[in-house]
Amino acid sequence: MFTFMKEILDKFLSFLLSILPTSPFAPMIDSLEQMPYLGYINYFVPVGTCIKIGEAWLAAIVIFYLWSVVARWIKLIE
Repeated sequence: MFTFMKEILDKFLSFLLSILPTSPFAPMIDSLEQMPYLGYINYFVPVGTCIKIGEAWLAAIVIFYLWSVVARWIKLIE
């Protein structure tokens, strides 16, 4: 049953991705791979870590606002 549900989800997501347009940032990302000094910059400025911290912060803000809406809806807060 789990594999059946996974197949349905995979087919739905592949259909959804075929409808959506491609990313406009793909050429810029591909051009970044050609930079020979990018590894040295990432050594001093950990971009991956900064992105992970930003994602965690954004997730916390989204959860806070969603909980705020739910709490107002069930009248826990005013």
